[in-house]
Amino acid sequence: MTSRVMLFPSSGDHVDLYPEWDIKDESRKVEDKHRVRSGGSYTYKWGDYFREKFSLTDVNSSDACIINSWWNTNTDLLFTTNSGTTVNSVHIENKKTPLGQHMEPYDSLFKGTIELEGY
Repeated sequence: MTSRVMLFPSSGDHVDLYPEWDIKDESRKVEDKHRVRSGGSYTYKWGDYFREKFSLTDVNSSDACIINSWWNTNTDLLFTTNSGTTVNSVHIENKKTPLGQHMEPYDSLFKGTIELEGY
């Protein structure tokens, strides 16, 4: 596992997570591209946003329930790494439940993937 990351809706409450080594930091552009009749191309960049994706294993049922409820209610969250130098405002953007699979043979540990996007 890599270093610790934290998700939290406020400065007091947080969930410590230990992602697998597949963690990806990305930045995506918000842009429009237009082609005109003469063949010219114009690109309008409106901004960019933060994106993070990582897998988790061995998440206890309490943390899994909290994370799944944040996903279900589209809660505004803050995300930071162990160093705490950068804090990003994010939502959990998974298409399905982030931590919905049990770790065999345990019924109290979960695994899954979390996809975060800035807002």
